[in-house]
Amino acid sequence: MNTRLWSLLLSGWLSICLTPSPLQAETLRFATIDYCPFTCSPAKEGGKEGFMTDILREALEPAGYTLEIDMLPYLRAVKLVQDGSYDGIVVVGKDYAPDLVYPDEPTVIQRTVFLVNAGTEWKYTGVESLAQSKVGIVSGYHYVDYDLVAYLDKEQLNETRVYAIHGDDTTSRGLRMLLSGRITTFLEGEYSAIYELEKRGIKDQVVIAGATDNAFEDYTGFSPHNPDAGQYAQMLSDSLTELRRSGRMEEILLRYGIVLEQGPNSVQPPKN
Repeated sequence: MNTRLWSLLLSGWLSICLTPSPLQAETLRFATIDYCPFTCSPAKEGGKEGFMTDILREALEPAGYTLEIDMLPYLRAVKLVQDGSYDGIVVVGKDYAPDLVYPDEPTVIQRTVFLVNAGTEWKYTGVESLAQSKVGIVSGYHYVDYDLVAYLDKEQLNETRVYAIHGDDTTSRGLRMLLSGRITTFLEGEYSAIYELEKRGIKDQVVIAGATDNAFEDYTGFSPHNPDAGQYAQMLSDSLTELRRSGRMEEILLRYGIVLEQGPNSVQPPKN
């Protein structure tokens, strides 16, 4: 075989080997938080990754993408997506990080609920009802009712009124503080409240004592530094539309004990 023919064959072989096929896996890196049932640590949740992770996988993996997901504190996760260190964040509030690239609609919508120890007579009826309460919140979260947000922002400087939980495992830590009497009420989303109380077997010890008037929207956001962020957001938008149309969304949520009744704002525990 002459040298020129050998060179041509070698060049063609290398081209085939090194050119990615349309379905060759491209790895996308996502930051997230340990915030079940949205995003979960599989090692702690019997292999479950959370329904927002499940939905994201169903949207992107059939197109040949491989997802790598790292658990981080919320504030750090948002910052690292904003600066391009990660391709996206699995669950985020759009109001908190408006510079990210988002699908057309949120994955889910939920209210914030006020958790208290069973037997507590106190009910949340507005910010005035918090006057004698010590409130536990998660640092960086947006609690949707503007008067409530203003109250929490003002009173965070005084830990006898508002205690902000930072870092990981915030729901578990907030519930422990509530059960031990270190706080009067803990603010949590409906989905997480239902999931955690059922999982821990404490739904008779901790109950819901009111909710915000408004609901907040949970999105998956993509880094503006990724040139294909708009494409990923559109793929997720299309997938969410199909999941809702087909009933697949309800199947995914049911894995986590969540039953939707009368629309996305009405979240109920599963019936026995």
